[in-house]
Amino acid sequence: MIRSILILLIFISFPSFAEYKGLKKLSKNNSFMDDKGNHYSIDKIIDKENTLLLIWNHGSGPDNKIDQCKKKPKFGYEWEGAVIPAVLNLHNKKINGLTIKIYRLCSGVRGMSGSDQKKIRKLIKKGEKVDSYSELKQQKRQNIILDKADEFLNNGFKKIILVGYSAGGWASLNLISRFPDKFKGAIVINPAFAGPKIEWNKRFPEWGFFRDQQIDIFKQKDSLNALLFAHSNDAFETPQTLSFFKLFL
Repeated sequence: MIRSILILLIFISFPSFAEYKGLKKLSKNNSFMDDKGNHYSIDKIIDKENTLLLIWNHGSGPDNKIDQCKKKPKFGYEWEGAVIPAVLNLHNKKINGLTIKIYRLCSGVRGMSGSDQKKIRKLIKKGEKVDSYSELKQQKRQNIILDKADEFLNNGFKKIILVGYSAGGWASLNLISRFPDKFKGAIVINPAFAGPKIEWNKRFPEWGFFRDQQIDIFKQKDSLNALLFAHSNDAFETPQTLSFFKLFL
């Protein structure tokens, strides 16, 4: 039975199918992590069926840049792949007989080039038709997350929740809306699709266009199982700009 979405727009603070270029190099930093941020092997997880697996998805930098996922990132630099302490602290906690494990997933992909963004911007300003664009970093990241989730499901994990910050949070929401059979839900913090909200329809209208396409995907659903946190002073999204999620309440 599908549960209705639980959306909490609350004012809180936090610390600051192709082989994509860069993914092979950065994937070595994809790992299970304990509450101290130390990496460990999947072999240490014996009872996968009774594990609640949280897949952490970091934020992103500019679309034409590869997000550097460092082995020991400094907290506050979302594109370095840092798992925030509030999530790390859930390691080995139990809920309804399930033991929580955390996996950090680094994307390591580059999206649209600067020239491609300019071309699309010109089309939009001229009022000409623009189709969906597969080179968006957000779309590539969603493919990577989906592939990794399938790998875990095939490996014996039964219960997966996506957890993400900023662009990683947006990707998490998109995926649970499209693949409710694969994910039990999502926990997202300050989800954001594009740059600062002041740029959506002014300097970079292409981002407002693609963001609207993403929102249309959400609106096709009548339920969404997610816990969403948003900050009123965030430069990218606020409870007000995310108010379209109220349709699930």
